[in-house]
Amino acid sequence: MASIPIQRLTSSTSNVVAAGSKAAAVTALLGGAAPNSVNVGNAPLIWPQLAKFDNDNTTFAGAANPQFLWSKPVPIPGEIQGFAASSVTIPLSVGVLNSFVIALTVFADNAVTANIQAIDALGLTIVPFTNLNVDLMAGSLNPLSGISPDNKNPYNWQNVRFYSVPATSGLISVALDVKFIFSFEVANYVNNGAINTAGLAFAADIYQSTLL
Repeated sequence: MASIPIQRLTSSTSNVVAAGSKAAAVTALLGGAAPNSVNVGNAPLIWPQLAKFDNDNTTFAGAANPQFLWSKPVPIPGEIQGFAASSVTIPLSVGVLNSFVIALTVFADNAVTANIQAIDALGLTIVPFTNLNVDLMAGSLNPLSGISPDNKNPYNWQNVRFYSVPATSGLISVALDVKFIFSFEVANYVNNGAINTAGLAFAADIYQSTLL
């Protein structure tokens, strides 16, 4: 088997749709909505940066580092927002199992649920793949968690989450193109401090396994 690099997808105002929930963001994205997220930068100046190595020698080296995004320039304490982005269109091979490896890295202030789905690029329906369509949880989405228990170091936002998963389709009998949809639901906690920031940043590397 050989691994073919497909794409490094990083969070950017050019590719992420924001909405009131994860489901709404996916619906808007698949409906053709234009990216509408806002680059809030490293708002508190203390968030961990997601950055590639200085001497990245992979095919993906040209991809930009992830931007910190939110749905608006100034977040509202206690709000929950959804975000979604799509990979490039990938043709599947007929008559074989199509296998991929996806590596996802995510930062969120304060908590996030992430999901990866394979979507028929034409019909926009879910294509079954092993190990996908699982809600990955990083902290509680209850906005009051900022009062308790997430009220001391290390705070949930200090964790950078990473996840690598092999994903394989069933046998494909007709020509089919898919896109991988990355969606997120992020909670901005109510807190006791004077400063309240919110943001999401992510990077996803997609590789396809092929027979030599």
